Amino acid sequence: MKTIKKITGTTVLTIMLVFVIAFCISGTVHSQSQGEYRAEARYYRELEREYIQELRSLLEEDGYHNSGITMNYIISEDGSREYTVMIHHRGIGRLDESEKDILLAECQRVAFPVTGCNFYHKFLETDL
Repeated sequence: MKTIKKITGTTVLTIMLVFVIAFCISGTVHSQSQGEYRAEARYYRELEREYIQELRSLLEEDGYHNSGITMNYIISEDGSREYTVMIHHRGIGRLDESEKDILLAECQRVAFPVTGCNFYHKFLETDL
């Protein structure tokens, strides 16, 4: 009787220790993946900031000082990113369509250093 209780107790203790170890390992893996995600997010934020600075410099050279630039993105399941860049300036609203197309083509020439990212540029037009 004592040996059955001893074997049962040892088995239960072993099973509990296996579950604790598995839980600790999964927590470590999860923590590492969160760290990688944060590092990647910081990397992209820095690239996005530099991209907006370059775009703002291009617009200032063309005479559109203090342009509003908003950049939104969607991350696909495969990890690729799709950016929508909204540009606002009162002077852009006064351009005809062909001039807007030329300015849009200039904006699209600003390079983003990561391949697999798609960019769509739009002008936000208001009747102010």
